Amino acid sequence: MPSVAIPLPVLRTAPPLVECIDCARCCTYVGVGINAPTTARLATDVLWYLYHERVQVYADDEGEWSVLFETRCRKLGEDLRCTIYPARPHICRSFDNRSCDVNAPGRRALTFREPSEFLAWLQAERKQLYAKIEARFVLGRSAPKQRARTAHVGRAVARKARI
Repeated sequence: MPSVAIPLPVLRTAPPLVECIDCARCCTYVGVGINAPTTARLATDVLWYLYHERVQVYADDEGEWSVLFETRCRKLGEDLRCTIYPARPHICRSFDNRSCDVNAPGRRALTFREPSEFLAWLQAERKQLYAKIEARFVLGRSAPKQRARTAHVGRAVARKARI
């Protein structure tokens, strides 16, 4: 009887976890929660953050937005070990390499490093919001013309000031 090859499913194993002492990514930035860019004001706040050097804006899978300031912890040793580990702050104790962005990157997470990346995302994903900020806050676009104040309005303001 001839042998017949039976295809077996291949089980893919997860890559090994990157250990904290091999990475220390969480010790190289400070993240502060911000409001999601749902209005023109909040969207231009994100632009302002991104105009600064070594600043990123991150949105996780659950829609939480943060501004990240790249700065190394003073207590991180050259060997990527915490020099105050037994007395480290509570926030440090909450980090876990099983759920960090290195070992468990979100499929829908967003990271913006440049204003142009954020503007492109707005233009593609939030068209109405992009349209609201495009004329006044996007370089290369003409700003809307402001109405000139009439002399009548100027006189009314002057009269109120004298009263």
